[in-house]
Amino acid sequence: MEKLIELLHAIENSVEIVSKHYLTDDPHPLVEEASGKASEELITNEGRCNWTNINALKKSGYDVFAGEQDSFGWLTGCISTTKGVVVYG
Repeated sequence: MEKLIELLHAIENSVEIVSKHYLTDDPHPLVEEASGKASEELITNEGRCNWTNINALKKSGYDVFAGEQDSFGWLTGCISTTKGVVVYG
């Protein structure tokens, strides 16, 4: 989780990353890395939400919410940053 939080901070502090609603529309390497790390940390091996880590990330100041959903649950997850939304999953 520490690495994911470091990546999110780096995104927010980067002068190369332009603010926009969805950062994954035209991803910077930091955004791609954060998306991959979020998938590792926030999704269990069974493909479910890892609520322990999601709640820890929320306590660190980042809003985590469902992107797309179906009757089975989340298809994608989103992390809100000051630069925009990082999509994972």
